[in-house]
Amino acid sequence: MNTQPLFESLLAWLPELILSFGGMAVILLGVFTPPTSARGGGAVLAAAWITLLASAAALAMAPVSGPAFFDLIVLDQTSLLFRWLALGVVALVALMVASSKDVDEAWTGEYVGILLLIGVGLMLMAEANHLLIAYLALELVSLSSYVLVGLARDARSSEAALKYLLFGALSSGIMLFGFSLVYGLTGELSLPGILEAVERFGAPQTGALVISLSLILAGLAFKISMAPFHMWTPDVYEGAPIPVTAMLSVGPKAAGFALLLRITEVVRPIWSSVEPLLLVLTVVTMTLGNLVALAQTNVKRLLAYSTIGQVGYLLIGFTVNTTLGLEALFAYLVAYLFMNLGAFACVVAVCSDAKSESLDAFRGLGRRAPALAFCLALFLLSLAGIPPMLGFIGKFLLFGSAVQADRLVLALIAAVNSAIALYYYVNIIRLMYLAAPERPAPLAPALGLRVAVGVCSAATLGLGLFPGRLLTWLRTLI
Repeated sequence: MNTQPLFESLLAWLPELILSFGGMAVILLGVFTPPTSARGGGAVLAAAWITLLASAAALAMAPVSGPAFFDLIVLDQTSLLFRWLALGVVALVALMVASSKDVDEAWTGEYVGILLLIGVGLMLMAEANHLLIAYLALELVSLSSYVLVGLARDARSSEAALKYLLFGALSSGIMLFGFSLVYGLTGELSLPGILEAVERFGAPQTGALVISLSLILAGLAFKISMAPFHMWTPDVYEGAPIPVTAMLSVGPKAAGFALLLRITEVVRPIWSSVEPLLLVLTVVTMTLGNLVALAQTNVKRLLAYSTIGQVGYLLIGFTVNTTLGLEALFAYLVAYLFMNLGAFACVVAVCSDAKSESLDAFRGLGRRAPALAFCLALFLLSLAGIPPMLGFIGKFLLFGSAVQADRLVLALIAAVNSAIALYYYVNIIRLMYLAAPERPAPLAPALGLRVAVGVCSAATLGLGLFPGRLLTWLRTLI
């Protein structure tokens, strides 16, 4: 074995190595550190932040080297975007974990350590160049997520974790069956090898490959909450601690789309056979999510169905599969990271204070915490696609990619869905500013939440007003 490529691969993969060892160290530190010191500036959170900063520094200097570890993963410009997104998700959710009353301080080490390991899995999903590596990454994220959902050890979290586990096991089995069919058809597990085999296929083999690809897409649809594989989402989001719900709403979604792009790139010769099904599921996903969200009174369930609707918008860029569609998908993923995690950080602050997840907890927030209410309104309007926020830029590009690809009906349906979503987002704003507060006392969020909300609001508004550099960089990834 030639050790030089291995050494270069380890150097390029240094951010993930730091997160891996750091995550295990944080878990052990949490076990041996008294609970009273595992809060705020305690040893566990200090170790986690040192790990995150070291990983970010390594990523900033890591070479974009192409295939690594003997072609098992790809460290290219596209994976670089998703590695940064994964780090951003982990960092912002760690701030929420440190400040949420949903998280028992005795378990902070386990929460944060597992969160760091999930970051490794998210990065690996975006880098996978081999079906077994893709499965390994998916299971690292999935198994760790099951633990986080049930770590609160109350009846609601345990029920959510069980449902998540059962649906996850089913989706993994479906996806593995698809992998086995692909291997049987092509004799390959590496994505480049599969592409070479697909280009030589005749009509009978193409039909079998469409079936196997559909099974793989079904398994990945579970991770991104695409209809009809979304059933677990509202119950798990409601039962999990709010910081964990925030992580589930963004991290696996972004990494799931990255892996979808990797896999579909190698079956581009048969894309026309799959596109009609994806178009139908895109419309169903966004419509179902937005319509059911209208009836929700629990903020976590509302944001769960909002997430399903947002996935429908993201699927537009994936389905049209054009250069503009991919640019729009990347842009909206960046916007979704900041606006959705920002909204969840605000929800952590409100629900921790009110000890309730009802929408009524937001009554009069504009008087009790004017800055927090303003930021939450900004995030909600960005999710609705209102200018000048970053969400508007992403939706504009997504809808434009549908028009460019002659999918005018799809663009029209997406625009109608955005109007529907505006109702339930504005309803929360109405409660914050036009309803009398249930509790007159001022609300003062914890420092970690103020940092998370500040970063997300600055990115949502700043990148919305000045998107040029972001879009220029995203174009280099395609």
